[in-house]
Amino acid sequence: DNVVCTGSETSLSACSSDGWGEENCGHSEDVGIFCQSTTFQEGDVQLVNGTGPHEGRLQIYHDGVWGTVCDDDFTNAGANVVCRQLGYSGGYGSSASHYTYGQGVDPTWLDNVVCTGSETSLSACPSSGWGEENC
Repeated sequence: DNVVCTGSETSLSACSSDGWGEENCGHSEDVGIFCQSTTFQEGDVQLVNGTGPHEGRLQIYHDGVWGTVCDDDFTNAGANVVCRQLGYSGGYGSSASHYTYGQGVDPTWLDNVVCTGSETSLSACPSSGWGEENC
């Protein structure tokens, strides 16, 4: 209870508080947090419009703008690359994902992405090139 952080701590336990187990809280006082990265790197990926960060429509960051990836030639090998890039052990993809996760309104950055599955990032997979698409 009464946890006070300056923002420079590396863990919650480094913040001052009344001590472990010392509290007078009800669950109406439980903490909720929403974290969002504010620094994106070229080729970063994210999944949007899903039930959590583990699923959704694929987006990739290029030239300072998030954009979509067309499903032409996209396979489960590509999904595995994306999932590993996001820190998961693997995954699978669906070419009908726009029915579930909505169509993008952003630029379509990649098309004809053909991953082998061994790539370390989606941007390392062969494709038509940034912004070259027919979707």
